[in-house]
Amino acid sequence: MERNIFWVGFMVISTVSAMPPSPFQQHISPCEKLTVQLAAWGLQGVISSPTASTALMLSPQGLVQRIKVDKELFPDVHIENVGMGYVVARVNPACKPSSYRWEIKGKTYAMDAGISSGVGSAPLQPGW
Repeated sequence: MERNIFWVGFMVISTVSAMPPSPFQQHISPCEKLTVQLAAWGLQGVISSPTASTALMLSPQGLVQRIKVDKELFPDVHIENVGMGYVVARVNPACKPSSYRWEIKGKTYAMDAGISSGVGSAPLQPGW
């Protein structure tokens, strides 16, 4: 009896693994998958010194990580350049383009991005 259950299980598993992929699921190439992974990271800021620059990047898990040149962010992604307000990563050479760039948008310094002013305008009345 146990042998029959084993063979039935084996047949079911081998049949399922031999089935073609679902035509209703979109096929995503490894390069597209890599681009989606990279887009999930965010550049928070860059700390520069005369000898090197370090980027502060927010991972998809919500953790801030220090990133330096020649660090491997994850397999097939190597940090190539860290500059004022940007980070460039070299990705798998089979992918086009073979690099990915993060930039701080809109502000010169990352710490300026979250600053807002609470000052409003109100008409002045005499005697105030």
